[in-house]
Amino acid sequence: MSDKQPPGRIKDISVYRDSFIGMAVLACTPFLIFGAISVYGWLAAVGLLLVWLVLLLLGTRWFMPHPRWVVGVGVVSMLCWLAVVLIAQ
Repeated sequence: MSDKQPPGRIKDISVYRDSFIGMAVLACTPFLIFGAISVYGWLAAVGLLLVWLVLLLLGTRWFMPHPRWVVGVGVVSMLCWLAVVLIAQ
């Protein structure tokens, strides 16, 4: 038997574990953004949402080529939210 697989097949999905973790963190961030609107107001929420959308695009772009970077993108999204909350208080 030949061990050949069609092109584009992933042999080991665990290589992308960091990407899945980063995307899970990115998926949690909008709940924090809209859950704390009373702390910083709608204008900051819209700004945070725009930043989050850019970070989500980066996360999807880097999902396969740079799995570890996606975790960093998720952490940056959480840190942006935390910075806005701390500045607003």
